[in-house]
Amino acid sequence: MKIAVLGLEDFPLGKKPIVDQRLTSLEPLIKPSKTTYLSIDFLDAGSFKDADAIICEKGSKLDLVINDLEIVESRLERLREGEDNKLLLRAKEILEKNNCLYEESFSDEERKNLLNSNLASLKPIHFADKSQGKSYPDIMFESYYSFGMICFITGAKDKELKAWPIKKGATAYDAAGAIHSAIQQKFIKAEIISYDDVVKAEGLTQAKQYMHLEGREYVMQDGDLLNVRT
Repeated sequence: MKIAVLGLEDFPLGKKPIVDQRLTSLEPLIKPSKTTYLSIDFLDAGSFKDADAIICEKGSKLDLVINDLEIVESRLERLREGEDNKLLLRAKEILEKNNCLYEESFSDEERKNLLNSNLASLKPIHFADKSQGKSYPDIMFESYYSFGMICFITGAKDKELKAWPIKKGATAYDAAGAIHSAIQQKFIKAEIISYDDVVKAEGLTQAKQYMHLEGREYVMQDGDLLNVRT
């Protein structure tokens, strides 16, 4: 996942781990060989078009709106007579009210057309308020979840403990594919134990009593520990 950052000075750019305290809590219980957090690629403000989403300092919202308004007005000026410009005019009206486009309802086709114009405010946006004094790791963690993402976890004693990114609503079959396409193709069942149950049982082995077997349509929950039977 790639996230562009606007208005936050000294924000650490590049590929960074999203520190999840749940993995830190699991380490002494599972005793893995290593721990791997989610990794997100944070881009500078000039890379909006390459980003999947945006972190924007609350006071910099107007910069996003002005950027998109200039693009829309430029495109409207270049349109030939008779060309359909209803969608652009609608976008212009929204932006002139200082609203971001992602807050509005567009059809999939309309959204696709607008994205082709590299309109930044159409992408999911997490607004960060500097006055709240939150650390950048906290902002990273909060923004990830605000973009409709969750994670599942794999791991065992003397093996890698790892968090995997998936969209909220993803199935066990989708999660298997996130690990590897070969695992997805051989999917039989998913062994699921919740993070809370592992902590409650004080260990992965002890938490086996809470394990439930699920098929490919099972909707993954945030923090599920997954083992795929193939």
